Amino acid sequence: MIRLVGLDLDGTLLATDKSLSEENMEALRRASAKGVHIVPVTGRPLHGLPASVECLDFVRYAVTSNGAVVYDTAAGAAIRERLMTPQKVLELLDAASEEGTICEYFAGGYGYHDDRGWDYLSGRFGGKPLMNYIRRSRRRVDDLRSGILACTTGIENFSSMSRTHEEQDMIRMRIEEIEGVNCIVPCATDLEVISADADKGTALLALAACLGIGRSEVMAMGDGDNDYSMMQTAGLSVAVANADAKILSASDHVTASNDENGVAKAICRFVL
Repeated sequence: MIRLVGLDLDGTLLATDKSLSEENMEALRRASAKGVHIVPVTGRPLHGLPASVECLDFVRYAVTSNGAVVYDTAAGAAIRERLMTPQKVLELLDAASEEGTICEYFAGGYGYHDDRGWDYLSGRFGGKPLMNYIRRSRRRVDDLRSGILACTTGIENFSSMSRTHEEQDMIRMRIEEIEGVNCIVPCATDLEVISADADKGTALLALAACLGIGRSEVMAMGDGDNDYSMMQTAGLSVAVANADAKILSASDHVTASNDENGVAKAICRFVL
């Protein structure tokens, strides 16, 4: 019996236009009414959760920043953190120091970038659905290095956005030589880096254990590289049809795409 459902957001629960469909929302509500925990498991920081998900009164827990932080939203507090030190993130910043590469970091539930980063993100995502997420979740700092050093409580995530796939490959090679970090590739020109002991799968199972839920009672759904760990560790893994080939092959089942209410269909089949 499934007692907890971990859901990636972008490309899985959310449609391409970043909306949450009525069909998906109703399936989640029905599952929750049966006592099933519905848990967003996302690469976004806490304050990047879409309003359509944040307002669901049955969603209490969230795994954010690719598993770096697990929040109890009712208590308004993190219940599990696996963070990087500022010194470690400065190593990552130096490794990503190529002309044209844009870097940012997540701390305290927000993403931080400098003016150059804001200009890049505005140019890349302006007029697209993802821009609402960026406005909601990002803050500006005058200087990345100074901002990183000020994060004495730790940093959730570091990301770099390159101009070309070749430039990304070069940066990735440097980062993979740094000890204590885990590198994720969300797309051909971007990298996301978290602590080596942080990933979606480990965080989701840790939350389940806190709730007295076993691995066999956990269902995970995802579509991208950062979902691989939870697809491997969950008792039941279901990929949406639009998922990467790696995720499709790692999953127990494949449902319809994110634009065809694949989450609702999977929940109706395996939970309801």
